[in-house]
Amino acid sequence: MNIDKKQLTEESKYLDTVKQIARKKERDIDIKIDKEKQNIFEFKKFIWNECGSLSELEYGNVLNEADERVSRTNDKTKQMLKYQKICKNAYFGRIDFKTDDELYNVYIGTYGLIDEDKNYIFDWRAPISSLFYDNLIGPAEYEAPIGKIKGDVSLRRQYKIENGKITRIIENDINIDDEFLQDVLSSNSSEKMKNIVTTIQKEQNEVIRNTKDKYLIVQGVAGSGKTSVALHRIAYLLYKEKDLNHNNILIFSPNDLFSEYISNVLPELGEDNVLNTTFDDLIRKFLNGKKIESFSKFLGRKYENINNNEENISNQKDKLDEFIEYFTKQAIFKKDIVFNKVFFSKFELNNLLLKKYEKLPYFERLINLTEYICNNIKISYKRNKNKIYNRLIRELGISQDPVDIYNMFLEYAKDDRIIKDEINYDDLEKIIYILFELNDYPYNTNVKHIVIDEAQDYSKIQFLILKRIFPYAYFTILGDLNQTINPTHFYKSLEEISEVFAKNVKYIELKKTYRSSGEIINYTNSILKINNVNAVRGNNGYDVLLKNEKNLNDIIEDIKIFKKNKMKTIAIITKNMKETNKIYNKLVKDEDMKIIKNDIKKDYISILPSYASKGLEFDAVIAYNDINNVYTENEKNLYYVVCTRAQHRLIIYNQPDLNNSKVKTKKKQ
Repeated sequence: MNIDKKQLTEESKYLDTVKQIARKKERDIDIKIDKEKQNIFEFKKFIWNECGSLSELEYGNVLNEADERVSRTNDKTKQMLKYQKICKNAYFGRIDFKTDDELYNVYIGTYGLIDEDKNYIFDWRAPISSLFYDNLIGPAEYEAPIGKIKGDVSLRRQYKIENGKITRIIENDINIDDEFLQDVLSSNSSEKMKNIVTTIQKEQNEVIRNTKDKYLIVQGVAGSGKTSVALHRIAYLLYKEKDLNHNNILIFSPNDLFSEYISNVLPELGEDNVLNTTFDDLIRKFLNGKKIESFSKFLGRKYENINNNEENISNQKDKLDEFIEYFTKQAIFKKDIVFNKVFFSKFELNNLLLKKYEKLPYFERLINLTEYICNNIKISYKRNKNKIYNRLIRELGISQDPVDIYNMFLEYAKDDRIIKDEINYDDLEKIIYILFELNDYPYNTNVKHIVIDEAQDYSKIQFLILKRIFPYAYFTILGDLNQTINPTHFYKSLEEISEVFAKNVKYIELKKTYRSSGEIINYTNSILKINNVNAVRGNNGYDVLLKNEKNLNDIIEDIKIFKKNKMKTIAIITKNMKETNKIYNKLVKDEDMKIIKNDIKKDYISILPSYASKGLEFDAVIAYNDINNVYTENEKNLYYVVCTRAQHRLIIYNQPDLNNSKVKTKKKQ
């Protein structure tokens, strides 16, 4: 601690006051919860006894009332848990901010604490708290609801509080990325992502608190905290936007393992988890139960056959639009039709189809045409629409099935493939684009904010589809070009995505990495021949090791040494699923090994393929590939992803150094 004894005494007294207030509020809520639970019990007893005499409407009303009471009790329980957490770890920062009128002592914590109109702790998301993340000692300002507030920061402290006691105080005028941050970074990782609320950096804070731009695109290097920033941004928006709730926000994740990995962050920040999906899961319901290849399975297939030559899917929109125009013009009536003895010429029908309704998607035109026919033959549209519509489809000789139409596109594009049992992931977006362009988009107005992680693996067509499905939503788009593992497309810059959104777009870069040691960053930079990734951790004395596999005992010995060095999360990341199964099947027989495949679990060794490791991090990583299945130049981005999962230790098996960088083959472990 770098404060004097008197200051420490004052700080201890303030913490005691805070804990007393939090405990009192906790007790008061606990009493209310007990009373409410008793009321709920009595209410349910009443429902049970009186259900026979209640009408259906009355019964529904009392059930809704019971649900509301339970919901209120759950909210009170969450409040009580917050006060319990405040008692253990009240706050992590303080700034003294002087304006022309007053001096404010601002204590900042994960949760706010107010008593008798006094802010004892400010929530980290409060406007004034931005001073802690963005400013050193001296002139400063922050944006408040009433406008910009100017003044001076005269004191800045950081705290480490454990079990209700101050264990460390740092008073400084340096930024968070020095002594305190290094202390945090030196700790081990866990099976779940942790919040970074105590160490948010200025450039990260800019992303978190941005509410001006509808479309925010963030290019962040591996380990820059992109995903953490996105989750803290969600927590900030839920705090700031009072009409926003967790059901209005949707995260697109690369896979289910990643979704599970990030599942603790928002609850740690006092918020419910938001909606979560993948692109293929979102689209699945529009394809009539057809089997769809997942993104992970697609990557596995592609990296088994990396030398395939396919057209860049980002460049196919023009061809898709050309086909849609072709389909629309050729799907016309070839003969006159009679409905209920009423004659409709092909010229009349085609004129309606191609001219009067031309601004509508093709199948929407047919719906309008169906209504037109019903009106003219004087029958009920509501009762007869399906019969008339299906007759029109038969007369046109077309299929509405999206796969049938896509097979027409393949023929039009001179692609000799035919889609049958399963839709390939790399065909999915094109099928969906054609489907929605011909039928109109299933607009969703409930989702108000979209977060897309690992954006470099999404094509412009996918972004366009999502923009049109969620036309009123704000988008936070995060990715890293260096980690592109979708082999069918590649951006020169993520800023290219701006073309899809056109207006209200902000592009931000995060260039510091907080994950890996200096030695690991130096090596991973050499893989891609880059030098724009700056390691905040610094060197730790352990070089990256390149080894050749003599037998499985070598890997077992590495793991034992990792454990001896207190590495809590350890992963073996293979090139593909075949190698994952091979290593798993061999190691799982070892009684001393606790092995888990394609998952992360405390005290277990995780084994997973390269393309499932996106966004994850481990204390120590063994990058393994068979000697006859090395990463090639075409796969260097995938290899980069694997190696940047490691925080402290990285050992590589059977992979020649792609760039002859200075890597040790023998070093202390």
